[in-house]
Amino acid sequence: MRIIVYGDCIAPTLDTLKRVVKAGDGTILATSPPYTRFLNSGVDYAVVSPSMPNTDIWVQEILRHEVPCVVADYLVEYVCKPGYSLERHVLYKTHVWAEKSVANLLRLSEEIVTETSPSPEENSGDIDIDIDDLCCTVCGLRDRAEVMLICGDENGTVGCGIGTHIDCCDPPLNAIPEEDWFCPKCSNRGISNVTVKNKRAKKSSSSKVK
Repeated sequence: MRIIVYGDCIAPTLDTLKRVVKAGDGTILATSPPYTRFLNSGVDYAVVSPSMPNTDIWVQEILRHEVPCVVADYLVEYVCKPGYSLERHVLYKTHVWAEKSVANLLRLSEEIVTETSPSPEENSGDIDIDIDDLCCTVCGLRDRAEVMLICGDENGTVGCGIGTHIDCCDPPLNAIPEEDWFCPKCSNRGISNVTVKNKRAKKSSSSKVK
């Protein structure tokens, strides 16, 4: 995603916003005017201070290019809380444009996944995940591998395999959980429940055999 920022970012701060955008493989093109050359080359979102009136000259210019205007929380929830409603974070009634940007980003991400998906032959063996190469999906850093959670079960057959520091979770965790951990997106899809049921079924069948 391509972002411009207009106005003050207080909560969350600009630094937090930069980390979130980086975690979502996005780019902040500019944090102050002029934005003309960026608006002419394509912008997905304009993060605007909620106190900025819609009569502001740069707000009017952004709207003229049909760029959705959102507050910073929009991108935080887009990256960190998949499945959450984003409508309340959209400014100046640009909801339709925001939906177009979401649809376009989803289409691009699906194209990337299709292009990089391994063939059945390449995927036939076990895939080893090097935790030192994982970056946290929230802060975007690769450090502190000892507190990095990997989405999935112990066999690596369920879950998406993304990494998240325990203190970057929402809410933050105090320690590595003993049970399997799943990211919010996989949890919302019910993957964790399926895994638990399968494990219980296996335990039940093994006890009957004994």
